[in-house]
Amino acid sequence: MFRDILERARNRPVINVEEDSVTVGQMIQFLSRRLTMEDKPVALRRLLSHTRSERALIAMFLALLELVRLQAILLRQDRAFSEISSRSTPGFESVMNDGLANARDDWR
Repeated sequence: MFRDILERARNRPVINVEEDSVTVGQMIQFLSRRLTMEDKPVALRRLLSHTRSERALIAMFLALLELVRLQAILLRQDRAFSEISSRSTPGFESVMNDGLANARDDWR
C-alpha cells in the first residue's frame, strides 16, 4: 500500500516551489494530534493521502513505525491486502507526554 501511495505521489504533476523539510518529529506531533481527535481506528490510507511530497510521505511512514516501536499505536490488517488501520494504545498519552524523548528523529 505504501508503495502504491508513493508511486501516485511521484506521478502527480508537481509545481516546483521551494518546500520546507518535514521531520519525523513533526510528523509524530501531527499523528499525535490526529489520533487524539479520533475515537475509532484511522485508515492508514487516509493518514497518508493528505501528504503531498515524497519526503513528507517518507517522514510520515517513519513516524508511524517509530510510534509502533514506542508502543503508542497499533497497526492492524484484518486479512492479506486489506486496509491497514491505526489506533492509539492505552499507553498512548503516556508515550506522547514522557516517551517522545526516546523517539528517533535522526532518519536521513
